[in-house]
Amino acid sequence: MPKLVKKKKLTDQQLTEKMRKKCVALAKIISKTQEDYKCQYCGVGKPQRQIHAHHIFHEGMYKSMSADVDNLISLCATHHQGGTWMRSSTGFNFHNSPRESTEWLMENRTEQYNILKERSKKFVKLHIIFWENKFKELKELEANLLK
Repeated sequence: MPKLVKKKKLTDQQLTEKMRKKCVALAKIISKTQEDYKCQYCGVGKPQRQIHAHHIFHEGMYKSMSADVDNLISLCATHHQGGTWMRSSTGFNFHNSPRESTEWLMENRTEQYNILKERSKKFVKLHIIFWENKFKELKELEANLLK
């Protein structure tokens, strides 16, 4: 008879990160929906190009903003990573051209960029309750979009 393997209980940190990732995934769906699945840089959208959601303020450095719909912009794969599936060192894209990307955002989305810059300065204690509340907020936003 095979032994039953007990699953290890997740730590608070692991649970928090799991919930954060769930929030980020939902925020990306909402962002792309709000922008009609079109690249905000070139205007091309589905089905011609795959559309990605790009973090304006990097989610690694600004964890509290990683699931912030305002911190996401829809981009085609070419302008997000420089190709259909991977980054490229040729041509403009948001990952390989950070200075140009910031300049474009400041010029074309000035108000959004300034609001996000202010938000980035605020300290937020990230724990499971923060992400649970964020998830509820995102679900309400998604429900309103579907109306």
